[in-house]
Amino acid sequence: MTLQSKLIGIASLSILIICFLGIKIVDDSYDNYNSALSIEKMIDLSDDISNVVHELQTERGLSAAYSISGAEVFKKKILIQRIQTSKTINDFENVFKNNYSFFDEEIKNRIEKVLSMYKDNIIQKRMLIINEAIDTYEVIDFFTAINDELLKSLLYLSKISNNSEITNDLIAFNNLLLLKDRMGLERAIGSVVLIWNFSDESIFRFKEVATAINIYKDNFFFYTSYKGGEHFRNKMENNKFEYVDAMISKFINWNGKDNIDIRPEVWFSAISKKIDFYHNENLFFIKQLKTDVQQYKKESKNELILLSIIMLSSILVFTIFTYLTQKRILKSLNDFKVGLLSFFDYLNQKSEKIKTLNENTNDEFASMSKIVNKNIVSTKMSLDEDKTILNDAILIIKEFEKGNLHQRLTREISNPILNELKNILNQMANNLELTIEELQHTNEEYEVSLENLKKTQAQLIESEKMASLGGLVAGVAHEINTPVGIGITGSSHFLEMTNKLKKLYDSENMGEDEFEDYLNSSVELANLINLNLSKAAKLVNSFKQIAVDQTSEEKRTFNLQKYLNEVLLSIGNVLKKTQIKVNINCDSSIKIYSYPGLLSQIITNLIINSIIHGFDEGNKKGEINIDVKLSEEKLILLYKDDGKGIPLENMNKIFDPFFTTNRENGGSGLGLNIIYNIITKQLNGTIKCKSNEPIGAEFLITFKI
Repeated sequence: MTLQSKLIGIASLSILIICFLGIKIVDDSYDNYNSALSIEKMIDLSDDISNVVHELQTERGLSAAYSISGAEVFKKKILIQRIQTSKTINDFENVFKNNYSFFDEEIKNRIEKVLSMYKDNIIQKRMLIINEAIDTYEVIDFFTAINDELLKSLLYLSKISNNSEITNDLIAFNNLLLLKDRMGLERAIGSVVLIWNFSDESIFRFKEVATAINIYKDNFFFYTSYKGGEHFRNKMENNKFEYVDAMISKFINWNGKDNIDIRPEVWFSAISKKIDFYHNENLFFIKQLKTDVQQYKKESKNELILLSIIMLSSILVFTIFTYLTQKRILKSLNDFKVGLLSFFDYLNQKSEKIKTLNENTNDEFASMSKIVNKNIVSTKMSLDEDKTILNDAILIIKEFEKGNLHQRLTREISNPILNELKNILNQMANNLELTIEELQHTNEEYEVSLENLKKTQAQLIESEKMASLGGLVAGVAHEINTPVGIGITGSSHFLEMTNKLKKLYDSENMGEDEFEDYLNSSVELANLINLNLSKAAKLVNSFKQIAVDQTSEEKRTFNLQKYLNEVLLSIGNVLKKTQIKVNINCDSSIKIYSYPGLLSQIITNLIINSIIHGFDEGNKKGEINIDVKLSEEKLILLYKDDGKGIPLENMNKIFDPFFTTNRENGGSGLGLNIIYNIITKQLNGTIKCKSNEPIGAEFLITFKI
């Protein structure tokens, strides 16, 4: 790219920056204009809200009057007002939907909430009012709640305006609407008091509303513009409402005993006139707001046009100025460039000689050339020295890559940056040597520790298995003791009978009856001995098979249901001491080729785990269900108990080695870890646990067969 192109590029960039800044300013102005449009929509929405509040306020007053009086005249007025209220709200809803995109999510949600409150309840409330089946205060509170939500929406609108004056006027308008709405509430409560409910509660509500009216009036004057406030005060002076204020004072100053000497119809008419006055002021205020917004929109539009013209003019002037300046300096720059190129050729190793710059130009570049020439000589000397240092540094780094960390940079360096590089390089080499030595030592320690941990874990797991086998031996020994004892007792009795019969025979005193008794008793004893010795043999065979399976860990084909029953038989001594019932649901035809010893360990550990943790050492009554089925060459085993379950905070740790909640009673924390390792590593399966605390836990086990 030529020097001229660079200057053109710089000039173009400057113009682009000016354009960007100008567009940003114009864009801000455009945002103000759009804001004015948005505010205009907000004012229109505020006007619509004002109309809805007024109609709801009117219906509230008539409904309250009819609720307490039952007068037919109010009933007719209510029916007419309901038509007007429904029409106003429907019109409001249509306008809101047509301008839906202009509003943010907050105002959308607020308006939709109000419409939902109205639609979901209005039919039922109106029916109860006509049938005089609703409390008067419930009527008042229903309409007041809807109006309050509408007025909250209006207050939110004021907060999203970016024009402080309009924001204040919107807040003032909101307080004016609140003031008028509370006057309507004041009218309704006053009517209730005058007709039938002189009570402390009613008077309290009246005073509460009167206080709110004064607060909203003060807020209105605080936020409204000076012009708006003066207009309102003048209107108040010209409309004499002292007699209404006097009525209100009678309510506030009621002594709690005597009736207030105001006729209800006079009260209703007087306060209604005051409400109508405020309604007219609402209309005037919103009209003034619309006028102000129109003026704001007009000013924003004019500002947008003016700024656009200024921006375009500035760009044009700057472009002309840039062109003339560029043309003047381009020739001098070109001469300066020729001199610098020779220096750059040296720097880029394209030339071994340096030509000095032309110092005879008659412009500001002459002094620049003298300075540059002076520095070129010193730069060359420094570059030569720096090149040598960098080459040495590169060689040392290459040695580092080969693992030789003993090299150091020892040359004296005048360049402070390269001298810092030298210090960093040498320090890095020292740190690397130290770190490698520490890592080697640490790695050796970790390897020893890891090997010790593996040995310890293997020993603990083997101890756990031997302990389980020892428990199995003790259980089977206990189970064998009963049938063997019965067999020994029977054989002893049989021997005694035989000796007695032999004595009778030897003395020739044996009769037919004695011989028949001997035959009958001997048959019974032989059956008893045979039955119990068969039981003992069965237990010994089951124990022998399970013990061999648990120690050999060899694969074989076996009947799954029969083997599971043998496992239960082997731990029968443990289960007999509890109130726990174990149910096995398994098809008797299922035969699998797998590791029976591993399956025995899984079932035994799960049952022992349930007894200890789920049933509090077997002290609680419960049930364990083991459901087994085959699906697509996979064995699916679902183990469930109805114990106390597993706390949620322990679920992620139950399969961790050495994790136990029973350490004080000798728990090793290896039971479920052994199960997990058997299933995932030896059977290449999965195990999932689900706790239904406090009513049990379940384990889903799946592995290929």
